[in-house]
Amino acid sequence: MTECDVTIVGGGPVGCLLSILLSDFGVSNIVIDRDSEPYQLPRAIVMDDEIQRVFIRHGMGEWLSGNTSRLEAADFVDAHGNQIMGLDIPEKGPQGVPPVVCHYQPDLDTMLRAEAERRGAHVRWGRTVVEMDHNGSVTTVLDNGEKITSRWFVGCDGASSWTRKRLGLPLEDLHFDQEWIVVDIELNENASVDLPLGVRQYCDPVRPATYVKGHRRYRRWEFQVQEHEDASQLDTPDGLWGLLAPWVSPSDARLVRSAVYRFHAVVAPRMQEGNVFLAGDSAHQMPPFLGQGLNSGMRDAVNLAWKMGFVRRGKASEKLLDTYSTERVPHVRSVVAHAADMGRLIDQLAGRESHGIDHAAGYGGARPPARIEAGLVVGDDPHVGHLAPFHSSSLTAPLDRFIVYTATEIDLPDDIAALDPVRIVAPELLKKSSAMVVRPDGYVAAVVGGVEELAAAGRMLRIAFVF
Repeated sequence: MTECDVTIVGGGPVGCLLSILLSDFGVSNIVIDRDSEPYQLPRAIVMDDEIQRVFIRHGMGEWLSGNTSRLEAADFVDAHGNQIMGLDIPEKGPQGVPPVVCHYQPDLDTMLRAEAERRGAHVRWGRTVVEMDHNGSVTTVLDNGEKITSRWFVGCDGASSWTRKRLGLPLEDLHFDQEWIVVDIELNENASVDLPLGVRQYCDPVRPATYVKGHRRYRRWEFQVQEHEDASQLDTPDGLWGLLAPWVSPSDARLVRSAVYRFHAVVAPRMQEGNVFLAGDSAHQMPPFLGQGLNSGMRDAVNLAWKMGFVRRGKASEKLLDTYSTERVPHVRSVVAHAADMGRLIDQLAGRESHGIDHAAGYGGARPPARIEAGLVVGDDPHVGHLAPFHSSSLTAPLDRFIVYTATEIDLPDDIAALDPVRIVAPELLKKSSAMVVRPDGYVAAVVGGVEELAAAGRMLRIAFVF
C-alpha cells in the first residue's frame, strides 16, 4: 500500500501545479490521471500576473520567459470594427510582470507533469480511481487494485468530476448558458494577415465572436452558435473556414483544433468535505471571456498548498484548512459572475438584448477585482484581501513564510512574531500605513497604522492557527 500526505486525482495543469507547490512545501503527494500523456490540443490560452508570479517564485520563470508572449490590448468592437471600449495592456503591471500572457497549453502541461515528477511526486499516469473512503485518513483504490492511504485528497478531475459526484457536492448555477464553437489555428510562417495584438470581442448582432492572439503563431476564435443553427454543421472544415473567412483563409493557416462548448457559469458552494477538497473545474466553470478558468483553478492550488504545508509541519492545526472554502468560494463566484456578465455585455453591445450590464464589466471598466472577503484576513483597509503589490524582496523571501513589511524598524508584537514572519522595511510600499502583513500566497492579510493595531491583527490571524 502506498502512503503519502495528499492524493491528487487529475494530472492536468491544476493538479500538477498543486503537486509542485506541495513538494516545495515538504508535503508528499501522489498524482493520478487517466491519460498516460499530456493532452496535446490547446484549451486554456492565457495566464495572469498572479499565476506568473507563482511560477517565478517556484522556479519556473525561465520556462515562462521562453514559452509565453504578452497580450498588448483588449477591446470590444462593433460589427464594423469600430472600438466601443478597451484598453492598452502595459508591459508590466503591479506584480512586476505583464498583466496577462498567452501560452500553448500542451507545452504548459508537458512542463508541469515533468516538474511534478522531478520534485518528488509519485505519479500514476494511465490510471483511474474506482473508490475512495475518507473516514479519518483517506483510502483510495485504483483500477488496477492498488490502494493508497493519505491524510488529504484533492479532486482536480475536471468539470465531470468523479470526486464531486462521490461527495455529493452540488453546483450553484449562475444562469449563463450559450453554445459556442472554439477554433484554434496556426498561421503559416509566411502568412501576411492583419490581426489584433490582444483580445477582441466582436459585438456583431449577426454573430458575436471573440479573438485571442495566442503564443507564437497560434490564434483563437470563438463564435456564438445561433439558435437556428446546427453546431455539427459549423464544426466541419468548410464550416470553420466559412466562420474564419473575414480574417484568414486556408492559404494563411492550418486548423489545429475545434470544439463545440456550452459556456455556462457554475460554482460549488462548498469546496471541501472533511479532508477531501475540490480544485479547478471540479469546483467551478465559467465562460472564457475573462480568460480566468485555468487561472482560478491554479489559485485554488496556491491557496490550498501553503495551508497544507503549515499543517504538515505543525505550524497550524487542521482548522487552518477550513479557510479554504471560506476564501475561495466567494472569490471564484465573483470571477465567474464577472465572466458571465462580460458574455452578456457582448450581446448587449451588439444590440441583441439588453441585460442591464454596466460597462464596468468590460475591459477597462471600473468593476472591482475579486478579493478574499473572509478567512485569514483582518480589517477593512482596501488592500486587505487583494494581492500585495510586487516588491523585489518577495523574490528572495522563503516560500512558506508570512512577510511583515514595516515603514521603520520595529519590534514585532508577540502574536505576529509567533507566525515566524520575514521582516522587511519598505516605506515606499506602505505610504500612509506603518505595517502590512502578507501571506505566503501573496495576499494581504492586514494593513495597520501602529504597533498596537499590528498586535491586534496578529491575535485575530492566529485564531485560524489554533491547535
